[in-house]
Amino acid sequence: MPLVAPAFLINQLGKGGKMRFFVRAKQRRSVSFGMGLLGVLLLLGGGEVRAADEWRVNNDFSVTVNDVSGPGDDQSSLTEGVRYLEVFNLNGRGNLGEYQYSFNLGAKMTDDPRNDSEKFSLTNLSGRLSNTIHTITAGDTFESFSQYSLNTAVKGISYRYADSANLLPDVTLVYGVAYSRWDNFWGVDAVERQVMGMRVRQQLTPDLWIAFNAAHALDHVRVNGSSLYQGTTYSLDWEYLPIPGLTIRGESALADTREEPDGARTLDNDGYAHKIEAIGDGGPSRVSLEYERVSPEFLTLLGSATPDREKFKAKWRYKYSKTISYNFGYLWYRDNLDGQKAERTDHYKPEVGMTVKRLFDRSYSVADLSYKYDRAYNDDRSTKNHFVNLGYQDRFGIFDSTSNFGVTYYDTSGNQRDEEFIYNTSLSTRHTAGDLVFKPAIYAGGWTLDNELEDTHDQIWEYSLGLGLDIPSAKITSNLKVGQNWLNKQEGTDTRKNYARLNVYYRPDLLSGLKSSMLYLRAFLNDFDYTTRERDFRENSVTAGISVQF
Repeated sequence: MPLVAPAFLINQLGKGGKMRFFVRAKQRRSVSFGMGLLGVLLLLGGGEVRAADEWRVNNDFSVTVNDVSGPGDDQSSLTEGVRYLEVFNLNGRGNLGEYQYSFNLGAKMTDDPRNDSEKFSLTNLSGRLSNTIHTITAGDTFESFSQYSLNTAVKGISYRYADSANLLPDVTLVYGVAYSRWDNFWGVDAVERQVMGMRVRQQLTPDLWIAFNAAHALDHVRVNGSSLYQGTTYSLDWEYLPIPGLTIRGESALADTREEPDGARTLDNDGYAHKIEAIGDGGPSRVSLEYERVSPEFLTLLGSATPDREKFKAKWRYKYSKTISYNFGYLWYRDNLDGQKAERTDHYKPEVGMTVKRLFDRSYSVADLSYKYDRAYNDDRSTKNHFVNLGYQDRFGIFDSTSNFGVTYYDTSGNQRDEEFIYNTSLSTRHTAGDLVFKPAIYAGGWTLDNELEDTHDQIWEYSLGLGLDIPSAKITSNLKVGQNWLNKQEGTDTRKNYARLNVYYRPDLLSGLKSSMLYLRAFLNDFDYTTRERDFRENSVTAGISVQF
């Protein structure tokens, strides 16, 4: 049953058939979106697919049995009973005359809402046709223009013109809908955001290029009282390499955006954003400097930015020797650029770190030490947080060891003084006995929080034992892990959890026509024990599946 839908899709696409999806909006408007990817490619290529360079099908089918028991079983996120999951992908590439094509089709079927809210969903649908000058992409399209203008995936179509043999600019056009899922077209409610965009990029010299971007967004279909937006963002981005090892890039943008809240007056936002960055990479150092200023009224619908922020950021990585390197960082940002808020808040975040290899002349030792300071303040409130972390890796005989210790001191004026400690260590090794490979491991760690003002002391402890077992000649890999963690609170409910995890993977030689295949078994057990007995519950889950590629 789960394989029927993917087989139908392959059959329809292989025939150059047309799939048509319908959307019905609350305003009784309807949109039909038709796309037969291989049919489009054949039409544009002016020929038939003679020989594909590569066609590949990946299919993963699994069945899971979940059992939840205990008085607090309603706290479990598992869906009880027998559930299935089918994940299908078809992709390929080849030649259509002088053009090269590629496509990707993916689908998922499940009856477990933990995996997907829909029983059937189209996860991927895209096709591309290109030669040395023209490129057309249909379906899942990701044309990243720039940070402020467009860096959002679109379900639609894009066209790019780029000819390195002449001095004409590169031109990219995109049109579609900014849906996150394909089934937003026919079932799953979401705001329909129509997208149109253009990018024109000109290489002025071998070391300098500049690009103009325009992206327009228009929302339809209000969902659950959400606001509707429409707006256009114009931006200019560039990059310059004045000397070897130095890159300077930047972007300036203007945005005109209108917001229509449900049942409230329309809001107009007109703002700007500027960013410049310099990166020096040469010899033992790598330095980056960045400055950004985004006005409170800047609202980009298809790009990314934080309104009402002025920011400066610096990083320096310095390799002092073959065994010692340093990392320095500094971040400052503030708000209230237009003075409309009651007060301004400044943030300062310097940090320094050092990595030392071959410490104490040990061949496998690596030590990391870092310190971060987080300061934020305004006229009414101040925080001074300190973060110190020490990590150490080494090999002792046959054991590989990794340890970490961190201390955080939180100091907020007036109401909070906390000390947080994080500590953990692990040991692992690998041993071969005949045709068997054993990989035992042990882990122990904890977390402690001391609140000076409330005089409370909370702790989390965890330990686990693991054993990996591989049989290379039989193409079997497996691992088992059992452990326990518990939370002890000075005030409140204590929690204890016993758990076990088992994973087994087997790669048999099933059929000569398959490129690869794998059978797998996954199982886990979680036993939760609370101070309040009415919350106790236990989870058991077993998953068996097969993954094939041909």
